[in-house]
Amino acid sequence: MPGAKENAQVSLEEQVPIINISLGKGDWIAEQAHDYGGKILATVTNAKHAQSALESGADALMLTGHEAAAHGGDVTSLVLVPSIAKRFPQVPLVAAGGFADGRGLAAAICLGADAVAMGSRFAITKESSLAQRMKEIVSNDELYGGSTESDTVYGKNFDGIPARVLKSEESLRLIAKPAPLPIVIYRAFNAARKMNIPLYKVIPGLLTQWDKMYMVAQFGAATDSLMRATIDGDFEKGVQFIGQSQGLISDIPSVNELTQRIMEEAIESSTLGYETLASKR
Repeated sequence: MPGAKENAQVSLEEQVPIINISLGKGDWIAEQAHDYGGKILATVTNAKHAQSALESGADALMLTGHEAAAHGGDVTSLVLVPSIAKRFPQVPLVAAGGFADGRGLAAAICLGADAVAMGSRFAITKESSLAQRMKEIVSNDELYGGSTESDTVYGKNFDGIPARVLKSEESLRLIAKPAPLPIVIYRAFNAARKMNIPLYKVIPGLLTQWDKMYMVAQFGAATDSLMRATIDGDFEKGVQFIGQSQGLISDIPSVNELTQRIMEEAIESSTLGYETLASKR
């Protein structure tokens, strides 16, 4: 992806202790990170990707289920997590997709994960830099007119990679069919310019690796819509990545309040689950 290599290089130069990578081989990143004691967390959506990531030097895996915001895979977390845990029992696993409270944390641990990622949930907190209007829209849990677990759409026409976004008239329009090629290229060049990526780095790829670069162009073209939502809070013209776990989000707490609540719920639900099972013996 445009700018990805440069971002990774900065992380290595700053000796970031844990680097999360996805969508490509990261063996060179892993090698340099390991030189200073860093660790690589690779995001994967299936067993084949997991195997490839580990062979490329990943130290741990983030398993992104179908429920997740943005680029989740085809397999739900309920199956993905125990499947990967069974295949790679010695590898630390972070479960992502569908987790937003203590019950989800407890369930993920039971499924074989060592931790969870709650991107959608922590995006809707007081400290989050997400636009306030988007926080209010996602945390509105009214059955009609609010954001429930059903109010997302999933498809590949938005940015070239299967992705889950908040349902709106704009996201439904964009995901219904691919944008015309001239528009994709025009918007991709604009996105590259905004990210200070020289056009000479983009044009050769368009000519020699058309299929890959067309997907990258779609990804770049989506940047403007994402910024309108996440930064400007423009629900009508922007597009917001969000997971199905938005159906579990109904407030905008502080990070500390949310973390304490999650831990209390996890302990409570784990205890209740154990007592329920023990009573059936």
